Amino acid sequence: MKLIIPMAGRGTRVRPHSHTTPKPLLPVAGTMIVERIVETFARTLDRTIDEIVYILGPDFGREIKETLTDMSKRHNAKATFRVQDVALGTAHAVLCAGEDLEGRSYYCFCRYHF
Repeated sequence: MKLIIPMAGRGTRVRPHSHTTPKPLLPVAGTMIVERIVETFARTLDRTIDEIVYILGPDFGREIKETLTDMSKRHNAKATFRVQDVALGTAHAVLCAGEDLEGRSYYCFCRYHF
C-alpha cells in the first residue's frame, strides 16, 4: 500500500513555529506530526504501508527529505518525493503523485488539519 501525504503548504496558521520548520515536521509531545499520521495509518490499516509518497513544496531542501526518509525507514517503508511547484490545492497535490499511482494497488490519502 502507498500512503500519499501532501505537505507542500506554508503552515501560516502555526507561525512563528513554521518559519524554520515545515508544519508536518513540528514535534508534538516529542514526535513529528507526520510521524504520528504514519503511525495512525499503520495501526489502523489491514495492509502494510510499503511506500510513502510525500508531496513537498519547491523550497523543501535535502535536510527535510533526509528526515522523512529516515522516518519512513523506521516504518519499513520506501520514501518517494514529488514536488507541487504551485499551490493549487489538495487535488492538485494528489495529481503531482500521479506517476506513483498504478495498477490495482490500494492507496491511502492523508489530509490533516489542526
